[in-house]
Formats: sequence, structure tokens, C-alpha cells
Amino acid sequence: MPIIKTEMERVRNLQSMDFSLPETKREILNLLESLCGIILAQQQEIQELKDEINRMKGEKGKPKFTAKGKGTGEEGKPKMPNRELKEPWVKSSKKGKVRIDRVEIVKIDPGSLPSDAVFKGYEEKLVQNIFLKTDNVLYKLEKYYSSSEKKTYTAKPDESVRGTEFGPETKALVSSLYYENRVTENKIASFLNSNGLSISEGTVSNMLTDDPGGELTEIKQGVFEAGLSGGTYQQIDDTSMNMSGEKGFVTIVCNEKYSAFFINRRKNRETVQSFLTKPLADLFEVLVGDDAPQFKKIAKRFALCWVHEERHYKKMNPVFLSHHEELERVRREIWDYYDKLKAYKENPTEEGKSELWGNFDVLFGQVTEYEALNDRLKLTLKKKDELLVVLDHPDVPLHNNLSENGVREMVLKRKISGGVKSEKGRKGWENNMTILATCKKLGLSFFEFMTGIFSKRNTIDLPSMVR
Repeated sequence: MPIIKTEMERVRNLQSMDFSLPETKREILNLLESLCGIILAQQQEIQELKDEINRMKGEKGKPKFTAKGKGTGEEGKPKMPNRELKEPWVKSSKKGKVRIDRVEIVKIDPGSLPSDAVFKGYEEKLVQNIFLKTDNVLYKLEKYYSSSEKKTYTAKPDESVRGTEFGPETKALVSSLYYENRVTENKIASFLNSNGLSISEGTVSNMLTDDPGGELTEIKQGVFEAGLSGGTYQQIDDTSMNMSGEKGFVTIVCNEKYSAFFINRRKNRETVQSFLTKPLADLFEVLVGDDAPQFKKIAKRFALCWVHEERHYKKMNPVFLSHHEELERVRREIWDYYDKLKAYKENPTEEGKSELWGNFDVLFGQVTEYEALNDRLKLTLKKKDELLVVLDHPDVPLHNNLSENGVREMVLKRKISGGVKSEKGRKGWENNMTILATCKKLGLSFFEFMTGIFSKRNTIDLPSMVR
């Protein structure tokens, strides 16, 4: 309401302005932009309320369609510049990445060759295959009875199968299917039952939260602390997570060598400090994240993500072409400046640092004809210190893509499984997803690692590898 009152006051002021002056035209265009923005926001809010009412009635909301066109955005406007931060994809050879289990030489019948044929070596053809078979073992444990001691002595099976009806490979397969491949518990049970095992969905669920001797929790904490001490910076992000039917949040802390996940009821700064404590935060210099307040005042320095900041400009939707062109020009200048920051990272110099520091003020201190754009520029200008941490620490990334992409896996898991349903489930998700993400970054097989855990023969020190 205060915004609407302000704009109405501007409308009333128009009657006393000289319409022959350029500043009057500028005021009218910016006022119309503001009013159109209010109308569009109200339309969206009304539609969302209608959709919610329909859902409460058991009906569906209005479907969302994305218009596709060539060279234009909404309503025929020119598209804004859109930068792709990922490297172009190039198909790589499978040879060298696939473990060769056996080599088979295929010979030619000598009788089918001409007399002058000369052997020229081999042409290689790689065929990949995998076997799926049961290994159901009936253990017959010897028993002896001592009448003098009135005691029965029974042989003990291998430690990995004591107190359980399922072997370590089965448990590792269950973990891999659920955490790595997003297969639901009932589908895992169905798959195993169809291939020679007899297992219930409840047993599958228990396997997924099993933490033998607290080893997974210990490994997860070890990975986290090793990762924190392994470089100048850490990246952080969070997303919502269903916890026993109530709203919760999952936070990721990571760098190139590891990822650690934490699921909690809240996402305030106190929650982040509960696992990223002061002694742990002192292990590194810079925390990289988006503009969420809970991530600030945790580490010695906080670096803002440039991609998140530029999204504020990307989301702007001016009505008038002149404002659209101003926005396009500014976004282009932002990406040009971003390229200069990338070049500085490769070759940092005092001269380059001074130049980029001053050019930031020129870029975000400019005044355009587009009022809303000016407001946006002022907001970015206030974040100068957080956006230019890279000038003091060139190894710090300019964006938060690593953590944003990492936490996306939890989003997919949440959509499929509906979130965590117990405290054991919360710990299971935290431990397994931390180990899974870290194994992937280190080029390790999650299945083989978990087989080692469940067989009591794990030889991989994951925290040491991260460190």
C-alpha cells in the first residue's frame, strides 16, 4: 500500500509539470513502468490465490506455459544477453575410463585369407557388460556342547554377516540404488525380490539408515573437517527439505574435493553456526554464497556470487523499448566486467586490482533513464566489498555454481522420496549423501566404498583423501 500511495502522488504531480520538458517525459515513462510493474505483480498474486483456492477444492491450478520464439522474449521484446558459465560439452573416449576385466582375442580362419595376407596387429572393440546373480549362502555353524561346563560352543560366521540376513554387497547395492540412483524403497524391494532375494520394504528402509558403529557419522564429520582445512574458500547454499511432514532445510558446504550436507528445522545464522562452528570457520578464509543473511558473519570474509547478483537484472521486465535497451546495455557491461575479473584471476596484478576496483564504481554508480534500473544499480554498489573479494583472493570463484548444483541433488531426492521421516532418516541422508558426493568428486565408486563399510574391510580413508 505505501508504494501505491507514493505512485498515486506522482500521478497527481504530473498535472503541474511542463509536458514540453524532457524530464517530464522521463518521469511519465518511469511512472508508467512502476504502475505496470504493480499491475503485473497483482495479477500474479491473484492467479496464485485462485490456484490455491482451486487446489483446496481438489481442482488443478492454471497450467504454466513458456512461450518460445526466435530472437525475442515476452511480447516480442529483444532477448537480454544470457551468459553460459559451463564449458562446452565434448564427447570423450570411453577407453581408459572403463576397467578391463578380460581380454579376448578373436582370430580369423587362416583358410579364409589370401596367401599374401600379412598380420597387422589388432583392431580394438570395447564391449561393456555387467552380471547380476545371487550369492545366497546357507551357513552351517558347527555346534559343540560341553557337559562339564554346561555350555554350547557355536562357530561364528564372518563379521560382515553377523546379526543380519543380508550380505555387504546387498546393503551397498541398496544404498547405491536409493541415494545415488534415486530409486524408491518399494521399487528397490521389488527389484531384489524379482532377482532371487526375499526382502521387505521395511528391511530396505532399515538398511538405508543403518550406521554400523557410528562409522558413517564419523566419516561424514571427518570429510567435513578435512574439506574445511583444504583451501582458501568454501561454498554454501541451502534449500527446503520436508522433515516428518514439516518444513525443514538442507544446507551444503563444499569445495572441489568434497560436499557435506546438514538437515535442520531452520536456516538462520544460529543453525549454520551449529555445524560450522567458530573453530571450524577459522580453518578457511572466505565463504562464498548468495545474498542470504544466514551465510554472512560466519567466516572471516564473505564473497557474493556474481551470477546470483546478475539475476536481479535478468528478472527485470521493462515495458518501454528505451528502458529495455538501457537494461540490455548495462547487462552487457556487467558481463564485460565479469570477463575482466576472470582474466584478473588468471593473472592478478596490483595495477589490475586498482583498475577493477575503480571501474566497479563507474559501472554501478552510473545513472540511466530507467528509474528501476538505477535503484538496482545502487543496491549492487553497496555490495562492492562482497563482490570484489576475488581481488584479494584470486583463487576464490566468482560464482556459487558448485554448491548450487550440489544441493540440487537433494531437491531431486526430496521430490522423489518426500523428504526425511525420522531422526535416523535425517542422519542417514546427511551421511550417505555426503559420502556419495565426495566419492564422485574423488573419482571413487560409492558402491565399492559402501561395500567396504558393510563388510568391515574398508581400506579407503576418505577424509585423508579429501585432505
